[in-house]
Amino acid sequence: MSKRIRLACRGCDTDEGDGIDSIPSTWRDVTEVQSLAESRKVVPADDKTRSAFEWYTHLGFCPHCQKSEDTSCLT
Repeated sequence: MSKRIRLACRGCDTDEGDGIDSIPSTWRDVTEVQSLAESRKVVPADDKTRSAFEWYTHLGFCPHCQKSEDTSCLT
């Protein structure tokens, strides 16, 4: 069951986590949003319930966005 995770960041548009085997320990607040099968379904242009931009199975915060968030808390 490899390559079953399509991980996206809530803060940026990185796709470095698309097609991975396990969630990296450096990512935070990761939650499963939909199944792999659901993430691969074609979204018709007239579908108002889904977005073609929701390609991921999991959402979280990548290390870069965590650093950005930590920095903004200090100001």
